[in-house]
Amino acid sequence: MFTRNPTEDLKRHGFSQEAYLIIATVFYTASLTVSSSFQNHLISKRSCEPLIPFGECLVGVYDSDQLVNSDTNILQYWISFAVALIAGAWSDSHGRRRKPLIFLPIITQILTDGLYFGSSHWNWYYYNDIYLWIIPALYVGRNIFWIGVMSYVSEISTIESRTLKHGIIIATYPLSSLMGSGLVALLKIGIQYRYYEFMFLVPILLNLLALLVISLLVKDTSDSDCNRDIEWQRPKYVLKEFTDLFKDKLKGSAVVLAILIICQSILVTRIGCDYDLIMLYMWYNDDEVCFTVLKMMAIFVGTVFSVSVLSHCMKINDLLISISVCCFYIAAAVCYIFASQFFQIFMIIIIYSCHGTVITIVSSLTSKLVPIEQLGRLNAIQMCMNSMLTVGVVTAYHFIFDYINYTKAGHLCLFTLLYIGLTLPILSVFVILYSKYKHVMQNDTPTVKQDNIYVIS
Repeated sequence: MFTRNPTEDLKRHGFSQEAYLIIATVFYTASLTVSSSFQNHLISKRSCEPLIPFGECLVGVYDSDQLVNSDTNILQYWISFAVALIAGAWSDSHGRRRKPLIFLPIITQILTDGLYFGSSHWNWYYYNDIYLWIIPALYVGRNIFWIGVMSYVSEISTIESRTLKHGIIIATYPLSSLMGSGLVALLKIGIQYRYYEFMFLVPILLNLLALLVISLLVKDTSDSDCNRDIEWQRPKYVLKEFTDLFKDKLKGSAVVLAILIICQSILVTRIGCDYDLIMLYMWYNDDEVCFTVLKMMAIFVGTVFSVSVLSHCMKINDLLISISVCCFYIAAAVCYIFASQFFQIFMIIIIYSCHGTVITIVSSLTSKLVPIEQLGRLNAIQMCMNSMLTVGVVTAYHFIFDYINYTKAGHLCLFTLLYIGLTLPILSVFVILYSKYKHVMQNDTPTVKQDNIYVIS
């Protein structure tokens, strides 16, 4: 009787390396949740000091809330875009070096939390801009981390396991965010209010653990024999690195790649703005915790189920899964419009359970259209487009927020735009791709061994 060895199977498909990467991702993402919670607390605390008259205190609280909600400024975004693009090109041109992209955000997050601790404990308020804007802009926050992680996961996977691996690492994000939120709640219970600045030591410890795991357990997959010519630093060579993503391909592959990148940006942008759309209208204050838990659990369960059961075990075509999920999107949105608030909660759970699935599949498909030497550039483009569209849509949303979102009709109009208006074009793309390339885009499609990519004519 044939006996399957689970350990050897995991090693053969590269899951042993991914397990360590998941552990590091959990530590890092949980630390971001803890850190951002106490950063927001620090900003709010400074906005309302006891010596300030009561009326000005209210203005200060309002201004601090605007600062917390904005999270960043325009200059930080533009610096982040440039750094992310250069980092992606550097990673590819220097022998597929992915680990430095994972290291850098963790190290600089430790520096940022250390400066926050020093600022709150020793009153270094004159240096706020250093750790509020400059440092986050230079290391691009979590974006560079995810460029490195997604490129690394794609490298160590095959066509057959790519969607599953992407789904597992993406599902790690909501789960670790929930763990971070739970840790924050426990810390607030156990530590007195006046000692909150010491809580910045917790994310520092989590990030040190992440560094330890990556340094000792995650294997370096880079090519040490590559020609690291400094010409890549010149602007025209950096631009050429990105245009080569589409230039050296068959016409069909280039068009499909561009369309899928745009689709993923729209999907991520929708997640970035629909949180405010739903939460601000339906839940307030403490109820936000319930909404966040529902959202994160729905994303986690939906992603894991679709990639493990539907894609990996049942071998259902990824495009067919995406088509089904988009249909669920539209059906849930229509039901949401006509349902009572009690049933609207169930519709929201269905919608969020579909979020991670579609993003995972689109991310997996795009990574299968480029060789591993171009994964850094591909993920850099995706991250930058996601951020740019999110900034534009959220800015436009807040511009019209005061006018229509306080009314039920305005809320439903925005909801319809996000989940029906933006989903229909994406659904059309998936249907067309499935009708033309369903025999090519299979999880077990034979590909050229050295490239391990889809070839679309």
